[in-house]
Amino acid sequence: MKRGYTVIELLVLIIILGVVTAITIGTTSYALADHTEEYYKVKIRNIESNAKRYAMTLEELKTGTTKIITVKDLVSANYLSKDNDEGDIIDPRNKNASLNNMKIKLSYSEEEGYKAVVIEEE
Repeated sequence: MKRGYTVIELLVLIIILGVVTAITIGTTSYALADHTEEYYKVKIRNIESNAKRYAMTLEELKTGTTKIITVKDLVSANYLSKDNDEGDIIDPRNKNASLNNMKIKLSYSEEEGYKAVVIEEE
């Protein structure tokens, strides 16, 4: 009685393992990709959303004025949760940078209601 595998059987096994590996790498590569830019955009939308909630508490905006605030103002007013003990909102694109000094323009109009827009510094 002969024991063991033939060369053909071993080649088939290697080919099957290669196909499975290629499929696995293809599907997991997106999960391992760098998504910091997408996370930054989500964070900006979150900041604008919370700034809009903050704007709704300001009666002065209804007179047609605009107001410039910073992310730090939103943290101080408990509209944003700080990312560290120093009270910073961390920039996901650079873990050593803070978004605290980022400016947000608040406004109100009858047509659009309350509006909050992050002012991107170049």
